[in-house]
Amino acid sequence: MLQKDISEKEGKLFTGRQQYIKQLEEKVSKKSITAVIAPSGFGRTTLLRQFAAKNSAFYIDLKKISIPPENFAVELIGTVCFLSLAKDHSELSEFMSIERLKQLKPDQELLVKCAFSFAEEFAAEHRKRYSVILDSFDEILKLDNFSQIKDASDLFFSTVSKNKNCQFIISSSAVNLLRSITKKYSIDTVEMSALSQDETRDLFEKIAGRCDERIAKEVYRLSSGLPLIVRSMASRFRGEKTSDVQKDLNLLKYILVSELADTTSRSYFYCSSLFTGSLNRARGESLLKAALKAVSQNRPLRLTEVARLIYRSGPVTKSLLERLVEVDLITKAENTFDFSNQVLKLWCRLMFSDIEFDGTPDREQLRSAGAGGLL
Repeated sequence: MLQKDISEKEGKLFTGRQQYIKQLEEKVSKKSITAVIAPSGFGRTTLLRQFAAKNSAFYIDLKKISIPPENFAVELIGTVCFLSLAKDHSELSEFMSIERLKQLKPDQELLVKCAFSFAEEFAAEHRKRYSVILDSFDEILKLDNFSQIKDASDLFFSTVSKNKNCQFIISSSAVNLLRSITKKYSIDTVEMSALSQDETRDLFEKIAGRCDERIAKEVYRLSSGLPLIVRSMASRFRGEKTSDVQKDLNLLKYILVSELADTTSRSYFYCSSLFTGSLNRARGESLLKAALKAVSQNRPLRLTEVARLIYRSGPVTKSLLERLVEVDLITKAENTFDFSNQVLKLWCRLMFSDIEFDGTPDREQLRSAGAGGLL
């Protein structure tokens, strides 16, 4: 539920994101609600943690809060109290054990509304101003599965839109979903992009040391500017680099492919979680996987090409691709479809080809498994 304090090392590696901190600070000072939009892997959580540390904001990850309305209300209210009053992390459970509230079992919508309004009333009572960050905001929509709650997002925005003492920052890696929500309720947004080529080089060199311009460009091309991937590649490169630029260029390709094929690596876990989480938000998993497999193995494809590869009609294929666009896995440019995340595309290509290892594979193992063309 709560993120640990930012370590000195994490603070030093925070790269290319200061402009977003400034944007957030400006918007939060004027609005009761601000949204941070960024695909998974863009450093959104790190940004929110940095903002929280710098501005004494309350960071809460809604993935860690129970969704049944009674539990949700108790845990959200208890967490705000804990963050405001307590210092010892071991005290958190004490603030989330309001047994009497659970026993009363009042109306679920009333409970959730009380949870949403609590931080504002608590701040007013203590004559303070709070900023509360709700990460994984899309989790709130799961409250709609309970009969007494008609529209959880509408309940949230109608409850907190007139706040004076407590500002909310909502965020989610479900980009298209959060965009539609912020548009519906006219919420100011801060939208993040991947690291630029210069920012990628800066982060890479902080870990791996100074590098040749050709190395920096290749890191950017392979990583697509995703901070987690850049850091992972840099850590490996630091210990394996040579004095030969051409060998090191080939080394970078090997490092990325081997990381994505290693089921124990952070890069593999990132791609696997992104893939599974996105599909869970869609419908028709089997056919969606077939479409993703087709797109992962090829250049950007036209609708008719995807339809032919998955043996489905044009209308059915169009519906599948539209669902994949909605959950941020696929993007449409002109008349072709491709992965929005090129690192995830490479991971899918390996995964669908059953090129996976329980540990870091060497070059020969990758070639024997059929990944030689990627090295």
